[in-house]
Amino acid sequence: MIKWAKVLSTPALGTAIAFSSITTSHAAEMKTAKAETTEHVSISQAQAKGIALQDCKGTVTSTEFKQESSVYVITIVTNNLEQRIVEVSASTGKVVKKQEVKLWTQNQVKESVSKQYKGAIQSITFNKETREYTLTVVDGKVEYTLTVDGLTGKVIHENKKELQLMSEQKIKEAIVKQYSGYVYSLEFKESASQYVAVILKNSTQYTVTLDAFTGKVVNTSQQEVKVLTRQDAKDLALATYAGKVKIVEYDQNAAIFTVKIIKDNTEYTVTIDAVSGEITHVKQDKLQPLTENAVKDLALKHQEGKVEHIELITENSITVYVVTLVSGSKQQTLKFDAYTGQECS
Repeated sequence: MIKWAKVLSTPALGTAIAFSSITTSHAAEMKTAKAETTEHVSISQAQAKGIALQDCKGTVTSTEFKQESSVYVITIVTNNLEQRIVEVSASTGKVVKKQEVKLWTQNQVKESVSKQYKGAIQSITFNKETREYTLTVVDGKVEYTLTVDGLTGKVIHENKKELQLMSEQKIKEAIVKQYSGYVYSLEFKESASQYVAVILKNSTQYTVTLDAFTGKVVNTSQQEVKVLTRQDAKDLALATYAGKVKIVEYDQNAAIFTVKIIKDNTEYTVTIDAVSGEITHVKQDKLQPLTENAVKDLALKHQEGKVEHIELITENSITVYVVTLVSGSKQQTLKFDAYTGQECS
């Protein structure tokens, strides 16, 4: 049997040979190009970053490799909040191009935002990674959190929320964090949405105005004030409740004096404002006189001997025990407050 073989014509055969040659040649060129590209990249991305940072101090925010030009494009935000674009050759490690892009300053951003929002700017921060500013603006009962593009100065995001009026307790807590004194008074001014606090610390009086929604201090002033002495407090209490002063105490944290006075069978606890001198509170407690045995023990602690006589009398509006002691040939008379046990002259 004769087998038929397909024979290519001369033109067709030439075309086939030519195509084969071209394909082989093209493959060789591609291989060479690939080898050349591989040879060009001798610097790593990390090395390129280091080279760029040596040339320009700051924070790297992005890195890109451009294969067609075999360079690393590195974006850096400097400590002065300026953006620099540095191109580093991937083959030589040399800086081949530098470009400076001005970022908006804080003052420029504040000025721009103030034209768009009526409230007060509470805070502003800058993120080097995103090249964005974040601002907090309070306008009455509304708080805005804004994100501003550092390159264009445009507000790219806005978050709005209604604020709640802070309670007096919360305001006091906010004050205590900033001042170590005593909150002498606190007043809410509805028309201005503010609290006005008066704080006492030793002899200094601070007047602090706070935003009623945020607790932020918006104004402060201070002045020296006269605080009552212990003798002043004692005299004020006795002027109202004549008797015998048992004790005078001062609470520096609350700026008040507490004076205890015994009159007849009543103990008066008088609270006095240390700044104004006003008696703010009075408490009365009925007392029971000490027993004779208790008074005898007090007398014998003062003087050794034998108690010969003891008597309860009222003298100069004060109830006292009169105790007669005998020691050998000596006789002594002692007097004790019937309620406090204090020796009377």
